[in-house]
Amino acid sequence: MVTPVSEVDDLTVGPLTVADAPALLALFHIYDRRFFGEDLMDSDDLLSDLQSPDFDAANDSLAFRTPAEELVAAGFLTGRNRIEAQFAEGWQDSVLRSRLVDFAEARARERRMDFVEQFLAADDDAGAQWLAGRGYRPHHTAWILTLGRQTPIAGRTLPPGYAVRPFSMTDAEALHRVIVAAFGEWDDGPAQSFAVWRAATFDRATVDPSAFRVATYQGQVIGGCTVFDSAGEAWVSHLAVDQAHRRRGVAQQLLADTYAAARARGIPDAGLSTDTRTGALDLYLRLGMRVKFTLDNWQLAL
Repeated sequence: MVTPVSEVDDLTVGPLTVADAPALLALFHIYDRRFFGEDLMDSDDLLSDLQSPDFDAANDSLAFRTPAEELVAAGFLTGRNRIEAQFAEGWQDSVLRSRLVDFAEARARERRMDFVEQFLAADDDAGAQWLAGRGYRPHHTAWILTLGRQTPIAGRTLPPGYAVRPFSMTDAEALHRVIVAAFGEWDDGPAQSFAVWRAATFDRATVDPSAFRVATYQGQVIGGCTVFDSAGEAWVSHLAVDQAHRRRGVAQQLLADTYAAARARGIPDAGLSTDTRTGALDLYLRLGMRVKFTLDNWQLAL
C-alpha cells in the first residue's frame, strides 16, 4: 500500500470517489480546451475508468482538495497501465504533478506492472520535456479521426459466407474474444478480461448495444464494431476482425454499416482513434476520414 503525504501546505489529500466525477471531468476539460480547443474526455469514459472492476479508488487514485473541498488536482492509475494527472487553473505546478505521478508509478510497481504510460497533446512541449526528465520515452503516436456528415460512407460487397448484422447480447463473449486477439497483436498492455470489457462496454449510462455490429463467416462471429453516441458523434470504441478473415473488406463494411446506422438514428458525425501500432490509418483516410487531433504516448519501463 502506497501511503501518500497527508498534507501539502493547506491542501488535504485522499482518494477519489465516483462522486468526484463531475469535478474531475472539469479538470480534464481544462487540458483539453488548452490543447485541442474542445472537450475530449467524455463523462461516460471517465466513469468507466472510475467504476472498472480492475480499479480500486482507495489505492489507485489521489486527490488534492482545498479546505473548502474544492478539487484542485487529481490523478489515478488504470488497470491498463495508464496514468492520468489533471489540475485546476493555477494549480499546474511541478510539486503537485510530481506527487501525483510519484504516487501512480509507485502503485504500478505494487501492482507488478511492467510499464506505465501517459498521453499528451502532440504540441505539449512542456509536458513532453517534463516526462522525458523522469525517464519516459516516446512510444507511439495516436490520432483522433472524424468523418464529416457530408462525407459519403463507402461500404464493401463481402465474399460469399460473410455477413454484417446488428449485435445481440449472445454475441458478447465471441466479440470479446475477437477484440482481445486482434488488439493483442500490437498492444503491449495486459489483456482486458471479459468482466472488465463488459463493464466498460455495457455498463455505460448511455450505451445502446443494438447500435453495435458483428461480422460473421458461416454464422460464426469473426469481427465486430462497438460504438457509443456522444455529443452528436458516433464514436467507434473497438473495431476488430479475426486475423484469418482480413483483407476481404470486412472491417470497411463493419465501419460503413455502423456509421450509416448512426446517421439513420440522427447522429450526423462519426469518429474513432487509431495509432501507429495498428497500421490502419491509411484505411480510414481512404474512407474519407480526416485527422482531427494528434497525441503522443509516453511510456516508462518499470
